Amino acid sequence: MHSRYSGVGHLRARRLRGELAEPADLYRAARARGMDLVTLTDVDTLDGCLRFLDAHPGATDFFVSEEVLAVEPVTGAAVGVLLFDIDEAQHRAARRLKGDIRDVAAYVRSEGILASLGSLLGVLEAGGSDQLLRDLIVLFDRHEIRNGAEGRVCNDLMARLAQEVAAGRSLGVTAGSNAHIASRAGRTATLARGRSREEFLGALRRNQTWVTGDHGRVWGALAEVVTSVPLHRAAAPLFDRCLSRARRTARARSTRKRLDQVVVQRFQEKARSYEPSVRRARQRKDSAR
Repeated sequence: MHSRYSGVGHLRARRLRGELAEPADLYRAARARGMDLVTLTDVDTLDGCLRFLDAHPGATDFFVSEEVLAVEPVTGAAVGVLLFDIDEAQHRAARRLKGDIRDVAAYVRSEGILASLGSLLGVLEAGGSDQLLRDLIVLFDRHEIRNGAEGRVCNDLMARLAQEVAAGRSLGVTAGSNAHIASRAGRTATLARGRSREEFLGALRRNQTWVTGDHGRVWGALAEVVTSVPLHRAAAPLFDRCLSRARRTARARSTRKRLDQVVVQRFQEKARSYEPSVRRARQRKDSAR
């Protein structure tokens, strides 16, 4: 979730940041919707989390997180990396490295930070190849496969790519509402068995999590802007969001189609490789008769 303190990289229309929800409003809405634990993933800042903890120092059902918007240098695309249960020193270090997502990946691995790779659709939009996506996926042990602001087509593509790259190794998954207003808080979430914050984070570290909740819908995304911004100021953000969403969905569909074609080609090649052995077996059977 993103509070009003989320960084400027989060919204193209910088003047609209002040219209987003206060941390306490998001927290209350998420808890009312059934969340046992709550965190904020403001872009490149801990301000929202720290302000909430200053006002609620005894909140044991809240932990500090952020979304570092790191650069993929080949395409220049920005990629969100979610960092969970971090402190201010780790935040500062990650921010210094955000010029290259590979540096961020190396840092969180060396520090043992719980990190999850966000959507790579921006890399696809920037012309990134399938192999580049796989190279990025393998850098992380956890992946956000359900984003409450992305459509099902986009989320399913990220889940598929992560599963293909995992190739049998342990894979962790996360989900989040990507909400900016209280009405969408907690509608998409990461699940784990546990009775405390420590048990949840332990399950996340062991990659024993799953995802639940809504995929993004066009009308939900539009309603989020309209209900939080006066209509006369919402026209440009609405148009920008609709256009971006259409591009991402179209790119995800074309990528999925290409991946399907690769699977079919591999199956056909494998089937052809069986033909000689099948022919020889038939010949031996005929000779035996």
